[in-house]
Amino acid sequence: MSINNNNNEYLSCNIIEHGFDAQINSINLCCRVSKDNITGKIVLMPNYKGEKINWDNFFKITSTLRNYQKSGKIIPQCKGCIYLKKKVWDNEFYINTININNWIKCNASCIYCDRKEYKHHKEYKIYPLIKSLVENKYLRMPVDITIAGGEPSITSDFDKLLKLFIKNKITPVRVLTNAIKYNKYIEKGLQEGLINILVSTDSGTEETYKRIKLVNRHKNVWKNIKKYAKNQKNNTLVKTKYIIIPNYNDNQKEISEYIQRNIEANVKEGYLDVEMSAFYGNQSNGYFIEKLYNLYKYALEEAKNKDIQIFAFDRMQLVINKINNNL
Repeated sequence: MSINNNNNEYLSCNIIEHGFDAQINSINLCCRVSKDNITGKIVLMPNYKGEKINWDNFFKITSTLRNYQKSGKIIPQCKGCIYLKKKVWDNEFYINTININNWIKCNASCIYCDRKEYKHHKEYKIYPLIKSLVENKYLRMPVDITIAGGEPSITSDFDKLLKLFIKNKITPVRVLTNAIKYNKYIEKGLQEGLINILVSTDSGTEETYKRIKLVNRHKNVWKNIKKYAKNQKNNTLVKTKYIIIPNYNDNQKEISEYIQRNIEANVKEGYLDVEMSAFYGNQSNGYFIEKLYNLYKYALEEAKNKDIQIFAFDRMQLVINKINNNL
């Protein structure tokens, strides 16, 4: 199945072309928030509760969005997104980019998370949907699959999903986990080089971890991170993230401790991001942006010559862009 041929370059992204976002009660186009203003999400299938999907009908819906981009326009919700790329995109219908977002279950209570508003929703089964993609040969590698939170490893379909991906050598699959609970299928995926994980610790010390996560699992989490790192096929599969939260962890001491914890766990990559509401509420505040940028530069300097690399993640990249463009 293919859409109208068009060999011209145009702005688009892998999700517009070949992806979707499975939310708690709908199938959306995207879950990314990587631009200056938060706008509405594009809902492809509202009130979704795990029903069987007719993929031909699904692709008819997404082709409207793809053709809109082909026309030279930009989907309003996508304007300014850092993930848009100009290139010659193919004309086929398949899926290779999936975000699976479960906001129902978690074993932490992060102060910046809005999961609590979804706690009364019922968890639907995502496994049959993904299995259908595999069986109908609509899932094409290499994929970009992200399984996210709340905490995905405690959902009912998680182990079945990972077994499906491992059995069919579907890769790469990214799991955003808090690592509070160790999972043997994550370990197996890491051993085979099919899965990578990103653990948002947001701290370097036990005290700050408890203030942000509202659970006392700091030592256990870093123990599990170290165990995951020991079992990974190569040393780039286990990564951690530090979300900067004003008045909690926005200081050099905590970042220095965070880098040290990574070194002790043999983690080679760390990512700095900015808490969403703080960023969008202060993005025009030059002092705020410069402070974030200076913390990022400090992290780079602290990691220098220490066998770990620090990268900017989503909103931190926007901070860097603002500084480079003189705010």
